[in-house]
Amino acid sequence: MAHIISPNINENNLNEQLISTNPILLICSKKYFEPLLKNNFLKNKIITFENLLELPSKNNSNHIESDDMASLIYTSGTTSKPKGVGIKHSNIMFTTKNIFDVLGYSNNDVEVVPLPMSHSFGLGCLHNALFAGSTIILHKNSMNLLDIIKSVKTHNATSLAIVPTTITRMIRDFNNQFIENCSNLRLIITNSTKVPEDTVKKILELNTILFATYYGLTEASRSTFMIFNDNIEKISSVGKAAPGVSIKIEKDSGSNDGIIFIKGKNVIDKYWKNLDADKQIMNDWLMTGDIGTIDSEGFLFLAGRTDDMINISGEKVMPQEIENTVKILSGVEDAAAIGIPHDDFGQLVKLFVVKSPNSDLGILDIKSHCKEHLERYKVPIKIEFIDELPKNEYGKIKRFMLK
Repeated sequence: MAHIISPNINENNLNEQLISTNPILLICSKKYFEPLLKNNFLKNKIITFENLLELPSKNNSNHIESDDMASLIYTSGTTSKPKGVGIKHSNIMFTTKNIFDVLGYSNNDVEVVPLPMSHSFGLGCLHNALFAGSTIILHKNSMNLLDIIKSVKTHNATSLAIVPTTITRMIRDFNNQFIENCSNLRLIITNSTKVPEDTVKKILELNTILFATYYGLTEASRSTFMIFNDNIEKISSVGKAAPGVSIKIEKDSGSNDGIIFIKGKNVIDKYWKNLDADKQIMNDWLMTGDIGTIDSEGFLFLAGRTDDMINISGEKVMPQEIENTVKILSGVEDAAAIGIPHDDFGQLVKLFVVKSPNSDLGILDIKSHCKEHLERYKVPIKIEFIDELPKNEYGKIKRFMLK
């Protein structure tokens, strides 16, 4: 089993994960070799990729079963401490075949992937390329947008795998270059976080490109697929359940939304040495912690996470509703809402806003907009302008840092 570690991991998490997994060998690039050697735990266990190639080959007679563990990935930890997720070969094969079939890959595809391999999105692209016999172009720096755009043209790419934040910035800041270099793409695939409607519409204006997204977790990769071209009226959905996957919603009384549960061969059996987390898996159903609803046609719509919910005098408020309302305002680059303690109401809303360059937007402008478009109790009591929101390498907001 391979324990895949993000190069951006902090020292405390790294030490905890290494102690928990007790690896027989740690392979890294030269850049990390010397710093890692300072850890006594790794003495005689660490080697660079370059030295690995020089080792003599060995015949491996171990037989691998489909239920054996293939990889261990730790969750991104946006709301709590990262959890270890052990993924079996059978989980990977099931998910990979769905990616291949639903998105129509072939061995002729060339996919540009500016994604980390320590996350299930990027790793899933690699698995799919191996399964299809296609070509994959990896980028180290996903934030160099022009490099990504040029790479599509240089390699005659047919597919681009990219997170919603990056494709949105690409369309906004380099639209002409995108059209010039990327209009011959067959497919753009993005992932779980809701894709802004304006981004979807602009890409669909290039009629030759299939634009798709999926919803899933490390624990249940690619649980839905959404092809926007075929379902423009469902533009805010993350799609329908993938083949062989079941999704259900357990609602609270009086609410249209509820907690999302997933069942299928893409779902893990248990977490890595974490009995408390194992309680999230009951009778093969994974309790995701995400909140959403399924319409009459089977399309899943995400509302947020239970961890993010703001409780105002018993009224449950999802921060995404407030954020999406504020993002409509000209001059708003990004926004994040959290609940802050209040003696009388339990919690009230605080909003963090990143302004667009040269924006003269003020706090009163935002409050006035919120009062016009939101119920009064959802209007932020505090608004703070910041340079950027704390996000992990996959573009998800680290709300615990704001709190």
